[in-house]
Amino acid sequence: MKKCLAILMAVLMVFGAVAIAGCAPKDKPDVSQPDVSKPEDTKAGDVEGGDKKDPSKMKVVALLSGVITDNGWNQICYESVKNLSEKYGIEAEYNENIAVSDMAEYIRTYAEEKYDMIIVHGSQFKASAEELAREYPDSHFCLSYGFRVDESTADQVQDIPNLAYVGPVNMGVLIGAIMGILTDNNKVVFLGGQDIPAITDIVSGIEEGVRLTNKEAVVTTDYLGTLTDADLAKERATAFINDGYDVVSASANTAQLGCLYAAEEKGVYALGFNGDQYGVAPDAVVLSVMRNYPAIYEDVFLSIAESKWKSGMVVYTLKDNGTIVSDWHGWDEKLPKEKVDAINDVIQKLYKGDLGDY
Repeated sequence: MKKCLAILMAVLMVFGAVAIAGCAPKDKPDVSQPDVSKPEDTKAGDVEGGDKKDPSKMKVVALLSGVITDNGWNQICYESVKNLSEKYGIEAEYNENIAVSDMAEYIRTYAEEKYDMIIVHGSQFKASAEELAREYPDSHFCLSYGFRVDESTADQVQDIPNLAYVGPVNMGVLIGAIMGILTDNNKVVFLGGQDIPAITDIVSGIEEGVRLTNKEAVVTTDYLGTLTDADLAKERATAFINDGYDVVSASANTAQLGCLYAAEEKGVYALGFNGDQYGVAPDAVVLSVMRNYPAIYEDVFLSIAESKWKSGMVVYTLKDNGTIVSDWHGWDEKLPKEKVDAINDVIQKLYKGDLGDY
C-alpha cells in the first residue's frame, strides 16, 4: 500500500497516513444478517437538501487509537475504510496509534484539507472531535461511540450539526445470551478495557443477556484499566478461569487478545469481539460478536453523498444489524447440538426483536 505522508509531515513527523485504494473487504460472516438499513437515532438532526456529492470524489480518513492488526476495535475501522475504497474507488486513508493528546492536530490537518468524512475512532477523543467540529463546519465528523441516549447520558451528546456520535448498541445483550448457553459451570466473565462509553454500553448489557438464556449463572464484569496490555489481561482472565469461570470475553483493543490466549491455554470457551477472532485462539473462540462498522460507515458515507446526513446520536441496534456474528468455524460440529441450536435460536430472536427492543 502506498504511504501518504505529505499531509501530516507538517504536524507530526513520526506518523504517516496510508492510502488504501482497491482493497477487498472481509467476506461477510455466515451467521450475519443483511447489511445495515436505516439507523435508529435517539438524538439526531436530519440535514436534507443541499448539494449531493459524487461518492467517488469524496475524501475519507479514519483516525485510530491503535494498530490495524489488533484483530478488534481498530482493525474493524480499518476494514470500514477498505470497504469504502473498494466499493466507491475513493482514496480512503487511516492513521494508527494516535494519542489523546495528539488527536486534535490530526483532526485539524484533515479538516483543513476539507475531508468530507473524518472518522474519529474512540470515545476517548470526544473533546477533540467536538471542539474541531465546531471550528470546521464544512467537514462531517463521525465519533465512534455506542450508547443509547437517555436521562443519564443525554448531557454527553453535544448538538453540533456536523458531528455524529455513531455506533451499534446492545452488543452486550447478544454476548451475554450466548455466554449463558455456552457455560457448563454456570460462571461467565466479561472484561472491559476502560470505563468509556463504547465499552460500558457492552458491559452494562452482559448480565441482561445472560438472564435471557440462563437464570442461574454467576455473571461477573470488570475493567482491566488498559486497552493495550495483553499480558495483564491474560493474567486477570486466568485468575477468573482458575476460579471456575468457563466462558470468557472482553472488549479492550489488543489487551483483549490476552483473555483469548488465557481461555485457550486453560481449555475454556471464549467469545471474540469486534473482529472475527477465531484465528487468535481457535481452540477457545467459539464465535465472535462484531461491531458492523463497515456497513455502518458505508451507510453514513452515503448519507453524506445523498445530503441525508444525521447529526447527534446515530444508533444501530441489533435489529438494524449494527452487530453481526461470525461463522462457527467448525464449532457447531464440536459443541453439543442442543447448545448450537439454542445459540442459533437466541441470535435469530434477538435480531427479529422477539426478545425485546434490542
